[in-house]
Amino acid sequence: MPIVRGQAKTRRFFDWIAPNYDFLNEILFRPGWRAKMRAALLPGRVLDVGVGTGYSTGDVEGAVGIDISREMVSRTSSYRGDLVLADAMNPPLRPRSFSTIVCAGSFYYLPDPVRALRSFHTLLIPGGRVVMLSPAAWFLRPVVRIFDEREYESMAKEAGFSLEKYEDLRGVACLVVMTARGSPSA
Repeated sequence: MPIVRGQAKTRRFFDWIAPNYDFLNEILFRPGWRAKMRAALLPGRVLDVGVGTGYSTGDVEGAVGIDISREMVSRTSSYRGDLVLADAMNPPLRPRSFSTIVCAGSFYYLPDPVRALRSFHTLLIPGGRVVMLSPAAWFLRPVVRIFDEREYESMAKEAGFSLEKYEDLRGVACLVVMTARGSPSA
């Protein structure tokens, strides 16, 4: 079982790492990965779940970033959109408000991935998209949950999405793109 699991542990972990988060992103987060993630965004409003310090979407006009870590949100001084201290499992946002939801380094921390996807489905416009950048390296399994392509496909189907893309990024990370279809399953 991963060390960082559960909302309280996740919040404490990110509060603790917040002062060094931008430095770590520069080391771990490949510029090409960010470009691939950004290329998958649909026109319209973007919600960044687990916004951290805004590395992924901080310069996206009108983006909304949510995070459970007060320390992370306090370090997003140059974020161009709106910031909300909120739990991604129960986001205080209007249904059908976003074209794209981004989870760059956050989805695998959510306590119930299928329930989270169902919640995301309600926040998206018809045909909206969830774009994820997640770890895929086997050596990270003791720290965080690692999902494979079949697991993403199963979760997508169960929550009312189609898995449009699963791209392995050199065995270290993966880019996942899901498109909302119909209504989420009950």
